[in-house]
Amino acid sequence: MLHKIRNHALLAMVFLTLSLAQQYAFFAIKGHPILWLSLSKYLGYFLIFVIFSFIPSKKIRFISLSFLILLNLPQMAHLSYFGTQILPSEILLLFAEMHEISAVLGNELQHVFIPVLLTIIPLAIGWLTLKKFPTTYHFKAIPILITVYFLYNPMRTFITGNTWGRQPSTSELAGMNMYLSMSYFMGRILPAKLESKRYSQEENNSLKLSLVRKEKSQWDHIIVVLGESQSPDQMSLFNYTRPTTPFLESLKENTNFHYLKGLSSGVSTDISVAFFLNMGYGDAGALKAAKGQHCHFKLAKENGFSTHFLSTQSNQQLRYIAPYLCSAYLDDLRSLEKVSPETLDHNAAIDRHLLPRLEELLETKGNKFIMLHQRGSHGPWPLRFTEEAKLFTDNRVDQRINDYDNSVVEFDLFWKELHSLISKRKEKILVLYLSDHGEGVGKNNLWGHGQLKPSAFEIPILFFGFNQKLPQKTKELQTFLPQYNFSLFLANQIGYKTNQNAYEPIKDFTIYGNDIDGFAGKAKIEFDENKQYTFKVIP
Repeated sequence: MLHKIRNHALLAMVFLTLSLAQQYAFFAIKGHPILWLSLSKYLGYFLIFVIFSFIPSKKIRFISLSFLILLNLPQMAHLSYFGTQILPSEILLLFAEMHEISAVLGNELQHVFIPVLLTIIPLAIGWLTLKKFPTTYHFKAIPILITVYFLYNPMRTFITGNTWGRQPSTSELAGMNMYLSMSYFMGRILPAKLESKRYSQEENNSLKLSLVRKEKSQWDHIIVVLGESQSPDQMSLFNYTRPTTPFLESLKENTNFHYLKGLSSGVSTDISVAFFLNMGYGDAGALKAAKGQHCHFKLAKENGFSTHFLSTQSNQQLRYIAPYLCSAYLDDLRSLEKVSPETLDHNAAIDRHLLPRLEELLETKGNKFIMLHQRGSHGPWPLRFTEEAKLFTDNRVDQRINDYDNSVVEFDLFWKELHSLISKRKEKILVLYLSDHGEGVGKNNLWGHGQLKPSAFEIPILFFGFNQKLPQKTKELQTFLPQYNFSLFLANQIGYKTNQNAYEPIKDFTIYGNDIDGFAGKAKIEFDENKQYTFKVIP
């Protein structure tokens, strides 16, 4: 009995190893960073394979044990061509545009050859192993249970609106992400399409964008600080009554500093960051994020910059952001575990820990495009500041407001130290900041983010120039600058000419709720002649 149980475990281990080898070999060949999963996740996959090993039919057992290998084949082809994993909405496009996709793949065989090779080899090894494997136990009920499991996720999504699978996650293997995307497609997108409910990927101006590399960037280094949950309404820089940002206020008269309010393209991190990184918004945002054609790291890499993404968020916290970093064009990806390994509580990460890593980078040769990704003022707010930043303790004020305001003081201290660090250097350095979304801090009884309200989508945007003046028209950028216009401005600074003007408000700008396919609603933005905005929420 024990030797048969051992055989099941060995068979499961063989197919798990083949599945992992396929994915990690592809990542290594294509230059994608390998992000390891947690031990519990690997054990979970191992347990699934153990269960599959009890299937009576050898052919069905082989197909079931190979499910990650088979599902990873389209993921690898997509990663090779676009640099991203497949979104559920693209499964709809697969059926709608089969002829065009076939034509493209027919002329881009290099993106298919390696994925096919890395699929055939483990399948062949797996089949030979299964054929020669000693006798194992068989249970006729296992295929039924497996069928129920594979139908459970799309049915749960259809019945409850569960969003598991709406975006690829780095906390899952690529093959499992493919299954989850298919589940979300079958449980959410396909029913909405069949029932003629609102589901669309309407063409908008972000799909009409073209970029031409015009020249080498005028900057030696470009640093983009990507914030988290930062509200301009809680910053004294924007006339908040408490002195939360004294350092930033001290720069108001500096001609190489500029600040304004902006509008995010989403009210949750995974939506707004995916759209920002890939220069998209609204109904076309997911498509642009999936294609990665206008990914800022790709643009920077192709114009002579080395590319770096440093974050004080953990691998787990980055799981829905990392798939949109166009990692094939990323030289350096460091999460909190590498930036600040001494931080034991990931919710208590301090953004100033990014600065020693930045200083080390700036000491190396070459032009650099660096993104510093903050934990910012994301909850829990009591963990978002050091003792040095604990200025507000008034017990007559809601403690949540005190804690959030202290996190903004911590944000100001980050800028004080960053400014000091860069001011000592001789290179021409552009530093830009925007938050992923805003944060409600009690005004109108709104707390946090996720609602399609100004508190969640109004964001601070900052511009700093070192050893060179800010671009001449920077201060002509409009207040309530759409995140998409900010992306256009950034592309110009990287060295690209665009057919759309960063200084003209985009006419069809739309802000998404917390679903990349738009099921959580959206807010359509309209600007008047004074460039003030109104918004209309569409469920």
